[in-house]
Amino acid sequence: MKRIHDSLENVFTQHRLVFWYDAEGQWENEFTGFEGSGIQKLRVDGTELRTKVAIHRNSDATARYLLYFSKGRPKDSENWLLDLLLQGHEYKADRISLALQEAGLPWEFRPVVEQHAKFFESSKRMAALSVLLRPEDDESRLRLNMMSVLANTAADTDEMLLSFLRQSADHAGELLEKEDPVVAAFGTSKLVDVFWRQVGLSFGYNNEKPTLRDFVTTLFRHASPLEKDVRLDRHAAVFLQRWKDSGSGRESFRKWAAVMEAELHIGAKLESLEDARQVEAADTFAVLEKFMLKRLCTLFEKNASETEILTTIQTRRRSFWFADHADGYEALSHAVALRELIAATELRVDTIDNGLKLYAQSWHRVDTAYRKFQLHVRSHGQVALMERITDLVEKLYVNNFLLPLADQWSDCVRKMERWENTALPRQTQFFERHVRPFLTKGHTVYVVISDALRFEAAAEFVTLLRRENRWNAELEAMCASLPSYTQLGMASLLPGRDRSIEFPATTVTVDGQSATGTEGRQTILRKVEGLKSVAIQAEAFLEMNTNTEARTLTRENDLIYIYHNVIDKVGDSPSTEAKTSKAVEEAFEELQKILSKIANANGSNMLLTADHGFLFQQSEVAETDETPLPAATGPITTNRRFALGSGFSKNGAIKVFTAEQLHLNGDWEAAFPLSLGRFPLRGSGKRYVHGGLSLQEVVIPVVHVRKTRTDDVSRVEVDVLRVPARITTGQVGLTLYQDRAVEEKTLGRTLKVGVYSKDGALLSEESTVQFDSKDAEPRNREQNLLLTLSRKADTHHNQDVEIRLDEQIAGTSQTTLYKSYKVRLHKPLASDFDE
Repeated sequence: MKRIHDSLENVFTQHRLVFWYDAEGQWENEFTGFEGSGIQKLRVDGTELRTKVAIHRNSDATARYLLYFSKGRPKDSENWLLDLLLQGHEYKADRISLALQEAGLPWEFRPVVEQHAKFFESSKRMAALSVLLRPEDDESRLRLNMMSVLANTAADTDEMLLSFLRQSADHAGELLEKEDPVVAAFGTSKLVDVFWRQVGLSFGYNNEKPTLRDFVTTLFRHASPLEKDVRLDRHAAVFLQRWKDSGSGRESFRKWAAVMEAELHIGAKLESLEDARQVEAADTFAVLEKFMLKRLCTLFEKNASETEILTTIQTRRRSFWFADHADGYEALSHAVALRELIAATELRVDTIDNGLKLYAQSWHRVDTAYRKFQLHVRSHGQVALMERITDLVEKLYVNNFLLPLADQWSDCVRKMERWENTALPRQTQFFERHVRPFLTKGHTVYVVISDALRFEAAAEFVTLLRRENRWNAELEAMCASLPSYTQLGMASLLPGRDRSIEFPATTVTVDGQSATGTEGRQTILRKVEGLKSVAIQAEAFLEMNTNTEARTLTRENDLIYIYHNVIDKVGDSPSTEAKTSKAVEEAFEELQKILSKIANANGSNMLLTADHGFLFQQSEVAETDETPLPAATGPITTNRRFALGSGFSKNGAIKVFTAEQLHLNGDWEAAFPLSLGRFPLRGSGKRYVHGGLSLQEVVIPVVHVRKTRTDDVSRVEVDVLRVPARITTGQVGLTLYQDRAVEEKTLGRTLKVGVYSKDGALLSEESTVQFDSKDAEPRNREQNLLLTLSRKADTHHNQDVEIRLDEQIAGTSQTTLYKSYKVRLHKPLASDFDE
């Protein structure tokens, strides 16, 4: 009874005159018990005329009546109340009628309710359905809304499919043994066939016994560049892109793709592929990314052009799987850069000055390319995939650059009588040349010394820093003191006249004061008259409260030395030296934090430098490459790249300097292995070494850093060239142009490109495109894009639509409109969208 009363209440929300014919008298008790608020109940039993007069004479035009007849509805020609009946609503209390009334559906939908009666047995489902109903809905739309309720998604076939794919992803490979999620959702309501008919209309998918498993197999076979016999409509490509791009769907795509890759034997088919260009832009399966990366490595081995390799990498950046192998592609890019730099470099060292100058100007870039290659190839972790190119790059770097450069440089070093040059200032001049000018002007200055921040790494850091808004940096080079090890390098950066190495302990003093440790160096700094100075470790500085402690540090001191140690700490240990390349990146991150903290603490004058550089190669250094330690008349203190003692026997493999020839006090000699030689030293690493006299060890950076108050970074602009006046096919070809090359203060953009309706509905694939080309040639900054229209585009025939370029808002997952172009969507033939 309650259900009928609730149903009547619902009917009266839409009608004021309700007729209830009860031919068998089975609902009389329900009529009698109904107590609707403000509703007049009239029992009509031969009193039709009196009832009609009473209703018409009521001056309240909103009065509500429930008219009960203990007989069936008469013929219209015999019905005295027909005019009122046509104004009102005939209430029926059978199961189907109740469902229609509770759902608020017109009588013409009765066949739909009868066919899917199970759906309407739940008041919860009907309540959810009533929210979706619109007056203009037809039977097809009603069924779509019903499926939406059952699938708990939007009333969209694609959304339902995505939901089923997410639900089944964890057992994608076992779906044949499990209940089909489509059947589980729609089976009892008899909507399974309806759903697959709708899928067939959207995708061109036809199967007498459709299942989700069969549909997914068909979808992946259609998307596979290795299949030719399976065809779906173009909407399949749009759906697949949507699935991959969906934040909630990406993981399920990965799982389904893995199952399909195995079942369709994609790996085996790739092995027999004759023309790799067939899959160059495909990204359906994970193995395709490995295949393309391996192919590019092979092309590198065959000395393919830089343009061919980098253009293919640019194409692959749009791939779903690119992020999984981004480090592999980055490694390959740096391998290409390394090869091109070496090919363009004339390694000729005529003099000491010539070698120092050319290394600082350009040769150091080869070391950067090698270091970046090693960083990314190790981060990638695909040893087997990258094994051959790794070996090739190693040989290319060591045999074609590192060794010949070291040999030629050593030939010049052999002729030196003193460790001096005219090309670069000495490290011991740092304080007077770079620090003193700030102090003379009464400016507070911060000096950040990063242990083993070699010149090439500092050059990259300067580039990174300049890309940041309001940051500027200028790089200069100095020549390190010898031996190029931490104690002497740190002492050389301090004020003072005389420096000594206390033999055999190798501790260093400045004007008689030990330069060991932070406290010793602070003591030396405080000897400068009229200055308030402090030395501090980077860890302690970073832990300071910026607004209180750090600003007090700036306010109360004229000179602050900050000692930072990340690279040397990792590289100088045999257990971690293989991680040197990664340590450099970590050093960059910390240095950025330190400099930002200095700026926020009101420090405006900043210098960044290093105590020494280093030699590094990722491959193991064989014991046969070691330089024998020379005989000496006195005790010897040995390092991989230098030895201190006296009376060294000289030979062609070493260079010996006296302390005086190195501008140091003391009665001892220093022996250095020439070229890439290392002295034997048990328990010490061989790949990362310093202390010697190679260019990588002795050319060290000085960076003047400042932060400005005005914005100085801009981004490239992007335009669509030759915007089409009309879209007349199922695919839209676009050419996008980046107006400038990316450089230090000009950053790139990442845009999402798609075709949209006026009300914001996406009508095509949405492609993410990065515009970060550094190429100076305008034509090389063009990118071609092909967007496939979805089935939704069918409903916008002969309407204006937009080609939209959206940009992601930094730090969020949201986008904002960057540019849009209005075009006319004109679909001349349906086949244009169905091929």
